[in-house]
Amino acid sequence: MDSIATTKAEADAHLETLRQKRGVGRGQQEDVSDQLYKASTHFILELIQNADDNQYGSEIVPSLRLALYKNEGQGYFRSDCNEVGFTFKQLDALTRVGQSTKTASINDSKSYIGEKGIGFKSVFKVADVVHVASGLYEFKFDRNTRIGMVLPITSQFPATDRVVDHTQFLLELKSQRDYDIIKKELNSIEPDLLLFLRNLHQVHISTYGSNKVYQRKTTKFDARYKGEAVEISVQSDDITSKEFIVHRHVVEKLPPEPQREGVISSEVVLAFTVDSEANPVANTQKVFAFLPVDDFGFRVSDL
Repeated sequence: MDSIATTKAEADAHLETLRQKRGVGRGQQEDVSDQLYKASTHFILELIQNADDNQYGSEIVPSLRLALYKNEGQGYFRSDCNEVGFTFKQLDALTRVGQSTKTASINDSKSYIGEKGIGFKSVFKVADVVHVASGLYEFKFDRNTRIGMVLPITSQFPATDRVVDHTQFLLELKSQRDYDIIKKELNSIEPDLLLFLRNLHQVHISTYGSNKVYQRKTTKFDARYKGEAVEISVQSDDITSKEFIVHRHVVEKLPPEPQREGVISSEVVLAFTVDSEANPVANTQKVFAFLPVDDFGFRVSDL
């Protein structure tokens, strides 16, 4: 079954099917607990990559909003993505341990970072309760209940946070420490990240006292350098932009990796800074493994 629910009754029936399927014991939850990523903010990477893997309407600018805020002393993290919405197959994968909604090749947008379907479950490093809404599906995971990390509980998404035609995750954060760690991670996300994504064109990051919009625009294919001409802009107090020439290369027939089962290819992306006349700008750039790793001091003066 790989369809999108068209009625609320159908959506609730899908959730009940999964509840019956998942409610068999504690083994799955213990498996999740043992394998959660050490970094409590890994789920942010997973949300961004999932947004890049999503399907979007033809007239939609693929966008993701990440917001951190407080209400009456309680900290919340929320993500909003204007994708088409979950299919039953994707919903099934979200609630399953050791399963991914992503396929095995670059063309099919296999995740750079997902490991054994555990990536999303990293939300439980910072939250015990996670609300989910997508299309007509509305439910939550509650770690405090029996096998609550894999068992979806039918529950209305908080109305004041619901954004129509968006897939949303709302995390009730455990502590001020988790709030501070997430804030630091969100502030470290750089606009150049968009260079290494395929579908996502816009990322909006909102924290207390800060609102930023990162946007990617592919202007043309540059015949001179045989690469995509890409503009990355940042809108905050003002608007700034940089231009790049981007080259992509797919490496096939990768050796098996147990933690990335089914991944048989990977993409190497090189992005060169250019000026408004498409002339190379010699400066150092960071190396990215999806998100920036470090600036190793390499300078590129010519394409």
